[in-house]
Amino acid sequence: MLFNSYAFIFGFLPIALLGYQIAAHFHRRAVVAWLAVASMAFYAYWRPAFLLLLLGSVLFNYGLSLLISRRIPTEISTRLLLWLGIAGNLAALCYCKYLFPLLNWTAHAAHSNTHWDDVLLPLGISFFTFTQIAYLVDLQEGSAQQQDFPSYCLFVTFFPHLIAGPILHHAEMMPQFQQDRDYRLRMNDLAIGSSWFIMGLCKKVIIADQFSKAANAAYRAPGHLSFLSSWSGVLSYALQLYFDFSGYSDMALGLARMFSIDFPLNFSSPYKAASIIDFWQRWHMTLTRYINVYIYNPASFAINRRRLAKGKKVSRKAFSTPAGFLDMVVAPTMLTLLLAGIWHGAGLQFAIFGILHGLYLSINHAWLIFRQPPKIETQTAFRRHVRHVQGVLLTFGAVLVGQVFFRALSTSDAMAMLGGMIGLHGFGSLGGSLTAPGGTLAGGYRVTLRDCAEIVIGFIIVWGFPNTQQILLKFKPALEVTKADLEARLLPIFWNPTAGWAVGLGAAFFAALIRLQDPSTFLYFQF
Repeated sequence: MLFNSYAFIFGFLPIALLGYQIAAHFHRRAVVAWLAVASMAFYAYWRPAFLLLLLGSVLFNYGLSLLISRRIPTEISTRLLLWLGIAGNLAALCYCKYLFPLLNWTAHAAHSNTHWDDVLLPLGISFFTFTQIAYLVDLQEGSAQQQDFPSYCLFVTFFPHLIAGPILHHAEMMPQFQQDRDYRLRMNDLAIGSSWFIMGLCKKVIIADQFSKAANAAYRAPGHLSFLSSWSGVLSYALQLYFDFSGYSDMALGLARMFSIDFPLNFSSPYKAASIIDFWQRWHMTLTRYINVYIYNPASFAINRRRLAKGKKVSRKAFSTPAGFLDMVVAPTMLTLLLAGIWHGAGLQFAIFGILHGLYLSINHAWLIFRQPPKIETQTAFRRHVRHVQGVLLTFGAVLVGQVFFRALSTSDAMAMLGGMIGLHGFGSLGGSLTAPGGTLAGGYRVTLRDCAEIVIGFIIVWGFPNTQQILLKFKPALEVTKADLEARLLPIFWNPTAGWAVGLGAAFFAALIRLQDPSTFLYFQF
């Protein structure tokens, strides 16, 4: 079920809220059970058969958690049980997401006519798989506590995060599900949550879906795009992805807030980042946290142990040598980002996307470690501002190149698009069409002055306006607000429970509803 659909807004959500209010008059366990059941119904709405996969995953991991925590006595070591759990989770993920694309790629490389149809990817499988692996790891390490089944089931399946994140951590969520408090609906949380949801809905259906037309047309015919049409398509996709993912994140956090649950932030104006390190601290923030804790840190520790066994140092001084930097920074960074890239998809283009960002991060770290920093006192405020703008534009340019591989249907399509961006297919002109093979119009899209104006307006919103958590800053919009969100902004816009805001958001909600005749999926819908 899509958040941006009439069935969800006027059907599922009111029923979920009403059931929550009724259950709150009985007991905390009734609330937890109701939300878990409602979340499973939400998941089953798209494909009921996939509910069996979700339930099977929950039962498998919960059973292992009982064994690891020794709630069920066994002679098997907890570490072996943990590896069994990781292997089982990854096997299901690889079967659904990677097996058949890999078989087809192998057949193509071997010039075979054999073709396997891809398995329809279950919604949110990466998110509920990663969430449960983290819980098992922390349980085995002693940093998590065994939970009762209803609480665990709700932690995994809670519908606001189930389809596209954020990736929740048990230490943040379990205490909220177990608090001894009044669970009835709170008017202030309903007001904040619904306002946040409406802002996200408008981002998705009014802004992101508008840019999707140009982006889809461009990426359908990347080998036939001029300089102008290539850049129009690439920038349109950059804005589509930004507002689509930002809109989903806003809706997810707003929905959770309606039930008085605080989610971690997952999106914090990443195009304002002045370095690629800063970008990954703002983009898909819970994924960055996850891969840092469960991939980068273990890989880094393993490399350090290997160095110590060989008599090499792991000190800060060794860290700052070229050999130490390559070993202790570049190696775990490249591994982590390669896996992050592959997580996004099975094609070679996703691996290249990850490798590119691994290189970006390695270069960024090298710049911080090996350069001679300028003296702060010698820099004027204007010079610092210019350097910041330069950093933002350079970071955005690097991100754009990565996004070409992220969006393209193949590596060859990505290279064709990059070729168009440097003028290999001609310059083009306003009003010129995107031409597909045979002279037909690619997607019926023409690069017009309106397209250019929309792109300019999109980036004015991205770079000039505060984000939603900044607008809601006075009302604790999430578990933790980032340092960047606390900084001064060009437009000091703050949400307040006033008639003016109610009228404005009501009008925005009505405008969004008009455009929901044919709801589109989110870009992270089937990751």
